[in-house]
Amino acid sequence: MTDASGPGAPSGTEAPPRSTLVLSDPVRPTTVRPAEAEGRVRAAVLHIPRASLALRPDHVELLLARPISTGSGSAAVLAAFLATLLEHGADCRPEAQSRMGAIALDLATACLAEQLRILETGTDETRAQTLLRRVHCFIAQNLADPDLTPRTVARRHHMSLRTLYGLFSRQPASVATVIRRGRLERCHAELARPDLRHLSVQVIASRWGFTNPSTFSRAFREAYGISPTEHRATASAPAPPGRSAA
Repeated sequence: MTDASGPGAPSGTEAPPRSTLVLSDPVRPTTVRPAEAEGRVRAAVLHIPRASLALRPDHVELLLARPISTGSGSAAVLAAFLATLLEHGADCRPEAQSRMGAIALDLATACLAEQLRILETGTDETRAQTLLRRVHCFIAQNLADPDLTPRTVARRHHMSLRTLYGLFSRQPASVATVIRRGRLERCHAELARPDLRHLSVQVIASRWGFTNPSTFSRAFREAYGISPTEHRATASAPAPPGRSAA
């Protein structure tokens, strides 16, 4: 959990207020787009072991990378405590620091629990968008799994296939298309890498969940208008004389 105050916060997806708490996961790095482009940021980072947080992990994930305003409520209390701890904690004895660590954990748990209650009482559209982001994140992290299918996604998110399809009904691409497109993009990028030339096309395809060579080749050509082998050859071809490589 990071308390970021002032402009110049790390860049990313969502602009936080001047003072915010942002929940992050070191296994799934997240960046936050600053509200202002210039200036410096002062951040206090509170590391919380997963086993120590008395909240359901799948619920906590809903709060990842969502800026939490410190203007009121338990978030304000937690932010003020962290700021004071950062300023004076080093002067305290080890046993006192240990007790304050426990207090910080309790305050963080209370803050996150409050945010979850706010999220749960939001509109249906808000909940749907939150769940949609969570599904997209899950897909991106599991593209290499050949067993990743819409059914798998639905099961891991405790919903029916019908509910999952309904979630994507107003999206530009279906859940199956998102999975296939993500895998193709990874293959497209890796086939162009000189350091992976020693790997065959099919090995690279299998690294990203394609178990059938003909299915992969057909899907790749449909997406890019060229075969995987042709793409690799084009990517590795030297630039024409007088022109620098892109």
